[in-house]
Amino acid sequence: MKVSLLNIESKRKECINKDFMGGYGWAFNAGVSFPARLINFVKKRGEKLPIMSFGYLAAIFSNSGHKVTIDTNMVPDADLVILSSSMVDYGYEIEWARRIKKNGITVGFIGPFAWYNPELFLNDCDFIVKGEPEGAAMDMASGKILSGVIESRPVEDLDSLPFPKWDIFPFKSYTYIPALKEKPFLPLLSSRGCLYQCGYCPYVVAYKFRRRSPNNVFSEISYLKDRFQIKGMVFRDPLFGNNKDFVRQLCGMILEKNIKIKWACETRMDLLDKEMLDIMYKAGLRVINTGIESSDPGIIKKATRVPVKKEHQEEIVRYCDKLGIRVTAFYMFGLPDDTYESINTTIKYAKYLNTHVAQFFIHTPFPGTKYFEAVKDNIIENDWCKFDCYNPVLRHKNLTKEQILALKEKAFVSYYYRLGYIGKFISRSFKDFTS
Repeated sequence: MKVSLLNIESKRKECINKDFMGGYGWAFNAGVSFPARLINFVKKRGEKLPIMSFGYLAAIFSNSGHKVTIDTNMVPDADLVILSSSMVDYGYEIEWARRIKKNGITVGFIGPFAWYNPELFLNDCDFIVKGEPEGAAMDMASGKILSGVIESRPVEDLDSLPFPKWDIFPFKSYTYIPALKEKPFLPLLSSRGCLYQCGYCPYVVAYKFRRRSPNNVFSEISYLKDRFQIKGMVFRDPLFGNNKDFVRQLCGMILEKNIKIKWACETRMDLLDKEMLDIMYKAGLRVINTGIESSDPGIIKKATRVPVKKEHQEEIVRYCDKLGIRVTAFYMFGLPDDTYESINTTIKYAKYLNTHVAQFFIHTPFPGTKYFEAVKDNIIENDWCKFDCYNPVLRHKNLTKEQILALKEKAFVSYYYRLGYIGKFISRSFKDFTS
């Protein structure tokens, strides 16, 4: 069987990443002014990552003897085409599925947006995979024909999965700039799901939390080094390092085998301390992505997230600076109890922390989350593509849509166009070249 994993590149002007936000995707947009559009320009020409699920599906089908191709915006020569659904570009994805199906090719969708909104997709595809797609892929690889909405069995033992088959992907084009400059660069997962239960988080929708063994993760890192000569990698886990023994063992293997690689991860600040940062830095950690969300712990608590003490956040950011670990901080505007004043205070706090990268998102309800169910009657936007994390889609009790957009643009422009930030950016970049 000929299998095409079809990556639909968007016609949208923004920097699109369909694999972020738990597979719902986002479309970066700092704003409409010239300084904001310059930030957009830089962002679009930096970060580029593959869809993680496609890497695993490529391995599963190939290991069963099927011919697998990675294609982009085309009607491929294939018996089966699988597309990954996103919220930010679903209309264009459906348009391509319609073209492919008219050519007599079986078409299926994976991803949480399709399985939570099957009525949008079913007229133009043969099946939708609900849940982690690997179980359904194994069934298809063994000859099973899927139809309608299929509930895929979860992968209980992540160590049982083959490593993603990146060799058929355009892996040399993948980058993680400006966080990491190293290439070749590839992603990997050491766990799935999240132990925390923030009501708005898309990562608690699709997967329960499971972790691979340190040995299995290290084997993949060694494979990526040997096969692709990677110099950089990112752990795509939404919660890396929640188990300190796991981190110590993995970092110990990297150091013992003298694996030279620089890497990034996403985690919570309260899972880090100076001892762990020392170990992780020695093993190659150079970037930490972390959610700050708001400077007001009360607003964070009411949004069903466990806040991290400010003193600890500041201590970790300063210690990361000392070591040479760059921090990307995520902030969220339009949380349920946000006000004009609270968001301005968060902007000031972001500048005080002065991390290497700051992302200012707009609080967005994702289908399947508890937050979506709680606020669905207040949704003011009918176009799912506008649910892109940079556009207000809810009627907020304290803020207008225009105010939220203006505050977002103010945050980006005032953050990045500062001498204090530019000077720190240069010094961090210099330290990276010498470390």
